[in-house]
Parts: sequence; C-alpha cells; structure tokens
Amino acid sequence: MEAGRLGSAKRIVIIDTNTLLYMAQGLIPPSTLLEEAYYPRLATTSRVIEELNYIIGKGRPLDAKRARTALGLIERLGVEVLPWDGEGDADDSIEWVATNLKHAGHRVMVATSDRELRERLRMKGIPTIYYRRSRGGVEVEWDTP
Repeated sequence: MEAGRLGSAKRIVIIDTNTLLYMAQGLIPPSTLLEEAYYPRLATTSRVIEELNYIIGKGRPLDAKRARTALGLIERLGVEVLPWDGEGDADDSIEWVATNLKHAGHRVMVATSDRELRERLRMKGIPTIYYRRSRGGVEVEWDTP
C-alpha cells in the first residue's frame, strides 16, 4: 500500500490537478505550498497524471501547455506518484489515498481548489490547502467535524 512506500508517520501533501495547473501558471509558488504544510513530502495519484495527459491531448493549446508544465513540476519537485487503479476520477483517487494514509498514521493534507472535494475531505477530518483568487494566495482549511 502507499503508506509503506512513504515511510512511517510522514507529513504528506497530496496535490490535485487544479493546484498543479495553478502552480504551472505561477499563481502558487511551490515554495508556498511547502511552507504552508511545514515542508512535507509531496505526492499525487496516477489518476491526476492521467488527467494532465488527457488535457495535453484534448485540451485547448494554453491548457495543454499548462498541463505539460505541471508534469515538469511534478518531476522537478520530486512529487511521488501513488498508484490508483480503482473506479472513479482523480478526486476519488485523492480522497481514497488521503483517507488511507491518514488511517496509517500519516499527517495528510490535500492541495485542491475543488470545493466538492474539500467538503468530502473536511467530513473525514483531512485539512486542505487551496488557492483563493480573491486574495491571490493559498489558505489552509483546518476546520474538520
């Protein structure tokens, strides 16, 4: 399982597609993401990689360019890609991986601006980091039930 690959009791931030695209646009500096989570290990899921590759192949030219840049960031930052072969989309994969890592004793956060995913994670007690356009920066949402 993924928890074993990441070691014991690590601080992990799982990054969603939209956050990677914001990073590719320069709206979220990678250093900000690292500082907000106190220098964690960064991870994403194979479903997020599939989503970025889909955007490269089928998206508008500007979106495809951002997706290529996001893939480059993943490599340059050493983001670990966790396998996902379950049913569902990238959000489902992130929720499942985050929940399982949390239950394995890791301190998990998810970087996403997807409101629905943030709500699902909040209900499971998983904090999120998200980009707030109105403030031009990232915020951490710690509120959990």
